Amino acid sequence: MVVKENTIPRGYLDAREAAGNANQKGDANQRGKTRNGPPRSFLVIGAIIVVLAVFFGVRYWMYASTHEDTDDAYVTGNTHQISARITGTVQQVLVDDNWHVTAGQPLLKLDSRDYEVALAQARANYLQVKAQLVQANAQIPLVEAQLAQAQAQADSSKANADYLERTFERNSQLFYQGRGVISKQDLDNAQSQAQTNLASYKASEAAVTVAKENLKVAQAQQQAASAQVEAAQAQVQNAELQLSYCTIVAPVSGRIAQKTVQTGNRVSVGQALMAVVEDDVWILANLKETQLERVRVGQPVDIKIDALPHYRFKGRVDSLQPGSGSNFALLPPDNATGNFIKIVQRVPVKILFDPESIKGVRDKIVAGLSAVPSIEITGKVIDRPYQDNQEAEKPSHQNASQPITQIQGVPPAGVVH
Repeated sequence: MVVKENTIPRGYLDAREAAGNANQKGDANQRGKTRNGPPRSFLVIGAIIVVLAVFFGVRYWMYASTHEDTDDAYVTGNTHQISARITGTVQQVLVDDNWHVTAGQPLLKLDSRDYEVALAQARANYLQVKAQLVQANAQIPLVEAQLAQAQAQADSSKANADYLERTFERNSQLFYQGRGVISKQDLDNAQSQAQTNLASYKASEAAVTVAKENLKVAQAQQQAASAQVEAAQAQVQNAELQLSYCTIVAPVSGRIAQKTVQTGNRVSVGQALMAVVEDDVWILANLKETQLERVRVGQPVDIKIDALPHYRFKGRVDSLQPGSGSNFALLPPDNATGNFIKIVQRVPVKILFDPESIKGVRDKIVAGLSAVPSIEITGKVIDRPYQDNQEAEKPSHQNASQPITQIQGVPPAGVVH
């Protein structure tokens, strides 16, 4: 078999090998360039992150420029401590923890037998002194009649004394100037009668004086009896009050908390028995002083409560405490002594709930819960307080156009009677 030799020219093979080497070198350079630059997927992810950061940054800036919020806030309300006004033994406890009560509802009763006896004694004493007053009133006309009688006797004695004095003077003239017209015995008799009647007149005058003093004594006894009647009447009223204190009632509507009393306990005056927490609650937000410039009464508030994370509540700015928290501290700071370090102060702001927004979960919103209120400083203000809230009954709320200042004339709420 005859083998044919390769007829391909050697120069063609050399040229083809050089071209292949050149292509391999170009591919290697291209791969090197790809490894040195970032991958396309990283560029896309980075661009998305930048867009999202700008979007949320602008959104947060827009929100922060129109809202003032703080996490230093909590739910609060009025809590009324119930205590005994008298000493006694608990006879019956009518409520239990967490029960809802209305104003005037009896909470517990004390043993009232001792106070019933005291009331009966006070009423008996009142009747006694009232009888003494009647007797004193009856003495006055009697003494007045005695005074009139003594005055009449004095007038009669004076008339007789005057007559006998004139008779004695005439007899004296007849005896000394008439030369025996009357006897010496007649003159002596006339003189004796005149002196006797003059003494009787003086005795009558003394009797009149005694009668006048007796009248004064009778009038004083009447006044004393009248004062005793008033005192006895006051004792009766006091005994009735003491008896009424045997039934302790709720001063306001609310829920029972911290009940520490049981049937049979011996309680003393001022001893805490339980507490009544009012139904109305609100938010007390401690805003920094640097946040208060654009805060106004009536501005709407969005409220979040940590205990109810899936709910959002509405409210309004109601008022501002007339002083920072440190100003009302037990030991207020004295910046005039020692070194001074400036600390941003916080001012409590009262925020009322919109009653419509807390329906359905009102029982779960209790005092002490943490909250995060956000005040919409550019929102439309609510000119009037919520009508369903007891706070709306206060007539001295500020208008929405006024900045937050101390509210004048607002009485304290929930006074214990």
